[in-house]
Amino acid sequence: MRGFQKQQIMNVIDSMHALHGEIRDRLQSGAYDVVEGALTDCQEAAISVGEAIEQIEGDDTKAVRCLEQYCERLYQISLQLQNIAAQKIYKSLESGLVKAENEIKHMPVRKTAVFLPYKASMWDSLESVWKAACDDAEWESVVIPIPYYNRNTDDSLGEMQYEGADFPEDVPVTDWQQYSLEKEHPDIIFIHNPYDQFNIVTTVHPLFYASRIKDYTEKLVYIPYFVHQNDIVAEHYCVLPGTIYADVVILQSEKVREQYLRYYEAALPELVEKQGREAIEKKFQALGSPKFDVSADSQNDIPEEWREFLGQGKKVIFFNTHLRGLMQGKSEQFLRKLEWVFNFFQKQEDVVLLWRPHPLMVETARAMNPEAVEPYLKLVDRYRRQKIGIYDDSRELHRAIDLSDAYYGSGSSVVELFRQQGKPVMLMSEQIRED
Repeated sequence: MRGFQKQQIMNVIDSMHALHGEIRDRLQSGAYDVVEGALTDCQEAAISVGEAIEQIEGDDTKAVRCLEQYCERLYQISLQLQNIAAQKIYKSLESGLVKAENEIKHMPVRKTAVFLPYKASMWDSLESVWKAACDDAEWESVVIPIPYYNRNTDDSLGEMQYEGADFPEDVPVTDWQQYSLEKEHPDIIFIHNPYDQFNIVTTVHPLFYASRIKDYTEKLVYIPYFVHQNDIVAEHYCVLPGTIYADVVILQSEKVREQYLRYYEAALPELVEKQGREAIEKKFQALGSPKFDVSADSQNDIPEEWREFLGQGKKVIFFNTHLRGLMQGKSEQFLRKLEWVFNFFQKQEDVVLLWRPHPLMVETARAMNPEAVEPYLKLVDRYRRQKIGIYDDSRELHRAIDLSDAYYGSGSSVVELFRQQGKPVMLMSEQIRED
């Protein structure tokens, strides 16, 4: 039995206790017609509870047998209403119902945690929490990759994308169309996308907006798919729908938590007053980022096509490019910088470049700066065709990090992952193109 199901049943039981009190009071005043109606209501409630238990737990449970005995007691009392004292009837009904109630209370509760990732490459922001839930015998874990859309230049939704087939083989995936959050009402839902409709590049399917799924769970938990570089937080991250509608927000450090609290309180004073300061304090929790928990073995599962680049003694430079480079007004300078970087590393014999562009580079350009798409794709083609270095567009971010000796590229949350491992970091300036 699920927790919410037990609570629904106990709510019905509570109403039946209240009816017992009404039956006693009405009997004392001689309102037998009202009492008969209340007895009928008790019987119907007991039958509905019994049917619900049978549907969940199967036939022949002690709780259902107690409810059947309770119904028989109701029938016998209805035949002798005027011959039994009101208090005696009340005690008889209460004792019969309490027996069933105690059996229901002792039924084991199965708790369900649902994880709603949308991009396979961002699974690392939820993976360690999912593994912990899988290791807990009291919890059932369900991973439901959800569809998303890339936005067109006119802000309309493009073709729906779904990456359910791209998740690791050890992650059992549930089809989003075969699982009803509303019906199943999981105890807890984890999300890592906070934007709802407010992302200008992509949006998760509207069925899975935080504002909607909040009503389908006892607790909505938001864990950012990114980490904040140097523990510095931009204000807008603190007041996105995922942050607002979540019951709990898991953050990477106490310093980050303090900033979320400060910005949240400043931007939403009425909501803070309504929920109470204590609730807001509990809402933001500095439990660390699951992205820091990932520990991959860089010597395992290296693609065969990478091995020709990894000569003996070569250093691997992780080259990260952020999607903002292709936004309007920045793309020309960014593309020139890319070309300069490729020319520079193509000449090096002791290092190899591992280029891992942001997974939404092309989608961003198509939505915000379509003219940049073709020249960017030409550079990608040149990089791969001339074998300038390793091109990594896989979901295995941590494999690439573990394989690399240093970081070079755009400012990004990936920087923080390199710093966690004590590896050197150099941020790229698009204005500099000199040796």
